[in-house]
Amino acid sequence: MNPYIQIIAAFFGSLGFALLFNLRGQWLFFTALGGGLSWCVYLISGSFISHYERQYFAAAFFLGIYSELMARKTKSPSTLYLVVGMIPLIPGAALYYMMRNAIQTNFKMFAERGLEAVITGGAIASGIITAMVCWNVIKLNLLKK
Repeated sequence: MNPYIQIIAAFFGSLGFALLFNLRGQWLFFTALGGGLSWCVYLISGSFISHYERQYFAAAFFLGIYSELMARKTKSPSTLYLVVGMIPLIPGAALYYMMRNAIQTNFKMFAERGLEAVITGGAIASGIITAMVCWNVIKLNLLKK
């Protein structure tokens, strides 16, 4: 699929969830922008990173830093940007095929897709945690000066 269409779809998918969470005003656009940009980072990192879990880590790391920057700029909680921006990164296909294979009693593929979903979720969580730790270390070092 065309990467531009994917990025636009990620933006509008995030926008839909931002509306679902009753976000208004500046938060509506900037949270959806985070979703589109995180998917853009995922696609760009695919050019030079061959493993999908590292791509998800890079996108989640970017999203964590973006969330902290935007939270500081708009004086709002970073979780607004994290939750909405994470929507495009959720491994929906892996979860769908995992459940489909479970229903079809294809347990080998069920296990493979389940492991893929768990690894993807772990990579996303690790990327966000790493970004938050880096942000706090940098913030503490700047406050000491």
